Amino acid sequence: MNKQIQKHEEGYYHIPKLKGNPWFIPLTFLFGILSYFNFKLILSLWKFLDLGYVFASESELINYSSRFIDLVICYPLFGGYILISLTMICLVGIFNKLKNYEEGGLINALIIGLIVGLNSGLIVGLIVGLNSGLIVGLNSGLIVGLIVGLIVGLIVGLIVGLVEEFDNE
Repeated sequence: MNKQIQKHEEGYYHIPKLKGNPWFIPLTFLFGILSYFNFKLILSLWKFLDLGYVFASESELINYSSRFIDLVICYPLFGGYILISLTMICLVGIFNKLKNYEEGGLINALIIGLIVGLNSGLIVGLIVGLNSGLIVGLNSGLIVGLIVGLIVGLIVGLIVGLVEEFDNE
């Protein structure tokens, strides 16, 4: 009987069994909902602050005036990164027992991805911003650099972390 079950399991794909903490199921839904509402907050702030100049061409920049308050969009972006990372950690934690920070798993890779992505995005944003003009260039460079840095840091950290997490050594 066991050989038949083993033969069946080798021949077909099955949904993995829940091996992690069962508390991660409601936490995944909670952080997913919070991530969605944070994204809606970012969209409403983008429209309210009229941040269209970030992706505007040089001839369209006459219609926009940059303000230092425009950088308030950075806080929900950073919070969104944290919420999406927590959602991914809880989702993986349902199916697998997570590795510690010292073992180099998903949590470690997401933190390193956040640090490297933020630093590289802000540095590139500053360089591009200083080359295109002081106020408008700095604000748009910082915002675009932060967005690109967070997205790239999250994606690279997530991929590397998932590979490390499910690596069977």
